[in-house]
Formats: sequence, structure tokens, C-alpha cells
Amino acid sequence: MSEIKPLDSAHTALLVLDMHESVAGPDAEDGAGAHAIEQNVVAHIASLLDAARAGGLQVIHVHHRSAKGVRPTGRLPELFRELADEESLQEGDPGMDVLPGLEPVDGDLVIHKERVSAFTGTELDIVLRAADVDTLILTGTWTNLSVESTARYGADIGYRIVLASDGLCSISREWHEGALSLGLSLLCEIGTTAEVLAALK
Repeated sequence: MSEIKPLDSAHTALLVLDMHESVAGPDAEDGAGAHAIEQNVVAHIASLLDAARAGGLQVIHVHHRSAKGVRPTGRLPELFRELADEESLQEGDPGMDVLPGLEPVDGDLVIHKERVSAFTGTELDIVLRAADVDTLILTGTWTNLSVESTARYGADIGYRIVLASDGLCSISREWHEGALSLGLSLLCEIGTTAEVLAALK
């Protein structure tokens, strides 16, 4: 893990990615729910949310929803074809419910995405620049997909990226640790929730 340098709350945002019941809940079919419990992810993200709101950081929840009306001839990878029109990833379905304790509150922002990265096809970069944010703390699921894609894209366009390692989960510990120990370790500052909180103080 790399050392987390001090964080300036005026220019830092906390992102919570894809923490839906159908993605990271205890009944999620892909294994992320079990890894979320193993990591105690909800409690760790909740502590970061409390600190961020108290410290004046911008809090942004990024919710994934499946694309509608995808045509067979569309230029999409197989993953997006599989998720297209998926009822559990549409607004109003219980599968889209946020895990208890992580619900947005007044003052938080919610952004919806239909791709892996939180930047692709969303207003995230515009919102961050308008708020004079240059540093992102990433939490949520999956470490090796949504989180990694968002981190790589953000780093490419000039954001400082901080990962709260125990505020992340994936399909398994192996997938999670593989993502952190390979490319992300070159692009991000990585530390525990406690270390991120210490950097905020």
C-alpha cells in the first residue's frame, strides 16, 4: 500500500460506486456480497461518509443502471448486452436499492451510469470541475471493474485518485487484491479507511 498524503477537503470528493442490493448485497449472486461482508465494506464506507459530510467534502453516489433498448447490431461488449434491460438494474426495482447505511442524504449528489467507468457518458467530470475538485476518494464495488475503470479514467485526465482498500469489494478477494496490487498501485494512493480518515484530518 502507498502512503496517503494529506487530503484537502475543499478540493476532494468521496465517490461511492454501485452499492446496490443486487450488486453488493448479501444475496448478490456473483460473490461480491460475501466479499463485502468479509471486508466490512458498509461500515467502512459509512465512516468515510460521516467524515466527508462533517468535513465539507463533496459526496457523490454513482448508481449503475442497465441500458434500455440495446439492439443486436449495437457496438457493445458482451457484458453490456447481458445487462441490457436487466430488471434488477432499473430504477424502481428493489435490486437498485442502496445498502442500508449508505443512502444519499441532502447535499449529496447522485449520478447514474450505464457503463463500467463513472466518467463514461456521465456528467461526473463537469460536476467535479465545477466544484473545484481535483482529488477523488473511491469506495464501492467492483474493485476490478467499476472502481478500476473509474480510477484509470480519472488518473488519465488529471485527478489524484485515493482508494480506501477496505471500503471496496469484488467478486472475490483474489479479484480485489489482484486489481489493487497490479495497475492500480501505479496510478493511485491506496490505504485503509483508517489511513484515509487520518489523511483527511
